[in-house]
Amino acid sequence: MLRVLREHATSWMLRGILVLVAVTFISWGGYSLIREKKPTYAAMVNGDAIGMREYIDAYQNMIKQYRDALGSSFSDKMMQDLHLQDRILDDLISRALILQEGRKLGISVGDEELRAMIESVPAFQVNGQFDPRIYERFLRLNRMTIEDFERTERERLLLSKVVNVIRLNGGKVSEEEVLDTYRFENDKIGLSLIKIVPASFKGESNANEVDVKSYYESHKEDFRIPAFIQVQYLLFRASDYGGKVQVSSDEIQRYYDLQKERFKTPPQVKAREILVKLGPQDPPEKVEEKGKKAEDILEKAKKTKDFGSLAKQYSESGTASKGGEMGWLQRGTLDEQTETALFSLKAGEVSTVLRRPSGFSIFKVEEVREERQRSLEEAREEILQGLKKEKAKAEASRQADDAFYSIFRSRDLEKFSQEKGVPIKTTPFFKEGDEVPEMGRDPAFYSNAFSLKVGEISPVVGLPPNFYILKLIGKKDSRIPPLEEVKEEVKRKVIDIKCEEKARQVAEETLNQIRKGKTIREIAKERNLPVEETGLFTRTAGVIPKIGPVRDSMGMLSSLTEKNPVPKESLRTNDGFFVVTLQTSESPDMSKFQSVKKDLERRLIYQKQDEFLQNWLSQLRTKAKIEINQEAKKVS
Repeated sequence: MLRVLREHATSWMLRGILVLVAVTFISWGGYSLIREKKPTYAAMVNGDAIGMREYIDAYQNMIKQYRDALGSSFSDKMMQDLHLQDRILDDLISRALILQEGRKLGISVGDEELRAMIESVPAFQVNGQFDPRIYERFLRLNRMTIEDFERTERERLLLSKVVNVIRLNGGKVSEEEVLDTYRFENDKIGLSLIKIVPASFKGESNANEVDVKSYYESHKEDFRIPAFIQVQYLLFRASDYGGKVQVSSDEIQRYYDLQKERFKTPPQVKAREILVKLGPQDPPEKVEEKGKKAEDILEKAKKTKDFGSLAKQYSESGTASKGGEMGWLQRGTLDEQTETALFSLKAGEVSTVLRRPSGFSIFKVEEVREERQRSLEEAREEILQGLKKEKAKAEASRQADDAFYSIFRSRDLEKFSQEKGVPIKTTPFFKEGDEVPEMGRDPAFYSNAFSLKVGEISPVVGLPPNFYILKLIGKKDSRIPPLEEVKEEVKRKVIDIKCEEKARQVAEETLNQIRKGKTIREIAKERNLPVEETGLFTRTAGVIPKIGPVRDSMGMLSSLTEKNPVPKESLRTNDGFFVVTLQTSESPDMSKFQSVKKDLERRLIYQKQDEFLQNWLSQLRTKAKIEINQEAKKVS
């Protein structure tokens, strides 16, 4: 996983520069960061300061993004291995350099441009028109001032402008480059392969005391037990305030008038489907055969009124037993191709054969419902409950904010709970990734809880629809267990490594035998192993049939030719080692080049622009005076 993250670090950096200026809703370190004296800046870039608060916010935001994406697999060790603090500082420095260069180039964002951008945001619109009340409510719910939001948006627009200006200078691609890329990406090869599985050598491998002790001593960190914490928290449930809020008829009417589009029922069709499935590895001749089968079924469907019986007989979909019944389908919930086909049919009509990712589909529409506007009376109860929930949530948020300021210094959650009747709860000890009662595995909860020191309280944490104030009351530090405690686990790892090494040796010996003139089938027969064939695949696929993802090795495979059919080394995947040789190759279909030329050219231009921007940024950094406050890296 780390390798994948590192591979994408460069492309993520450019997005990160722009994301860093977005408003962050992450709490940034609990009570101690307000109370204790911290360095005032994280870095100086040509005399401009990157503030400590800005750095901490960005750092916490990135951690939250990783936790949201990776869940419990994102650990402290991964955070260290990815050098997140360095990456955040690099991104902030790049952002500062871009803004400085933008000012030198005379690029700016005017008030009218900023206003037009904000008014164009769909979330701030009603019936396509900007509504200042929705805009202000959005900012209020997210605890932001208009000034702060507009400042960050102005900066984001300026960054985007500068980046676009620079990129436009670096995007020239020749027709020869486009043609060469098309040939490379569409050239196909097929491999013969032998699979060598490490687990098959377990009977030949063992781990003695010396092996176990040696491995443990050199890999102690791998056996580290993570930190466990215990949290006490005040709970502000939105549902507790639902009975106390009032919603007037005028508010319901106003909401209905502003949100009329929400109360339209989109067009719907009731349909059935017959599916002839396609497999991901189906060769062209098999695809053609299944396409003809679908056309034959279509002819039968046109001649019968009982489409359901036909579906039971021929369909390979999960709905076949129900006669292909799909129920009511709503416009806007299907893929574009299927939606276009279905909503162009009248009741009783049958579609043509559609080629979809899952296979060849034939649809029949049985009933059609046109779009309809629900009246205020029909929508009244839904609006009432929605407004009540929104008001209850806002009240819970307000109560939580008031509570935080009341206990900011004392940090006595129990006393506040007794005085105000606010529920207080205590978690069992848990590590990051554990399911916590009532919290589940919420990344925002982990982020806030693990940022605290014992005795500290967090700012208000919003985990919709509720709000919390956390206090860390116990912590069991991360530790490396003694060998005796993890001896069996260490032993298993040693044996796995020995099996891996044995499989690698066999794979390399097999390759050497092939290089000396033996065929892959001769060797397979000697070793009593099956030989398989991948079928044709593109050299840039990244995933090889019957082998799996091997993106790191695609460059090596791309060099295989009839004169050079054996790669330099075997392929390693999670399933084992693969010894492969080139079996066949197929040149690309040049008749299709013109149809994809423009898209390919656009992609190559974008790649070149990206490289140009990276080089431009590198040059700015070499000329810039950058001072990094090393104390900033101690903040976590």
